[in-house]
Amino acid sequence: MGKISKWFPPFTGVIFAILVIAIGILLGTGQDATKKTAAEIVDHYRNHGGKDTVGAILIVYAAASLIFFGGWLRRLLRDAEGPGGILSAVAFGGAVAFAAGGAVAGSIHLALPDLADDINPVALQAINGIDYDMFEFFPVGLGTLILATGISAVRHGALPRWLAWVSVVFGVLFFTPVFFIFFYVGPLWFLVIGIYGIMRVVREEPAPAAA
Repeated sequence: MGKISKWFPPFTGVIFAILVIAIGILLGTGQDATKKTAAEIVDHYRNHGGKDTVGAILIVYAAASLIFFGGWLRRLLRDAEGPGGILSAVAFGGAVAFAAGGAVAGSIHLALPDLADDINPVALQAINGIDYDMFEFFPVGLGTLILATGISAVRHGALPRWLAWVSVVFGVLFFTPVFFIFFYVGPLWFLVIGIYGIMRVVREEPAPAAA
């Protein structure tokens, strides 16, 4: 149990990356309500209800895994910052903000396949419009997490310097119009940080005593 408690927290970053990729495959970019009629949107969720339901449920698991990962990342950064540092807390706050936004977004998206046969198509189109524009928790949550991590790591050395600077650049990009880059390379950041954390745990494991 002791070993699991050490390597599982950084491993949740790998889990998060895998789930985000799976969600992207299942849900795609969504249904643009300005380009499709209410009837077309209803037909989509009737015909793809299974995929959209699974994708919406996976958002819950992704959000939960990010909270665990954020807790580990906070400890990693805090150990390097010392008791007076605040960026570790800011990074964890970003994880919580994203998880909360993800839970709301997942619930809204789950309503689409669930209600496709039960409510007025125009009402479903309105829900879909909200779902399609539900993205601001990405820069607020993940942008804050990654940027705070990068700045802290540059200043205090919790991560390799190249990875710290990449995190700063990537975090800044989240607050620009090109934040959608996350959907293509964002999971890679969590995958790399997670693997780095696992390798760090392995290196810190004491060698077995000689017989």
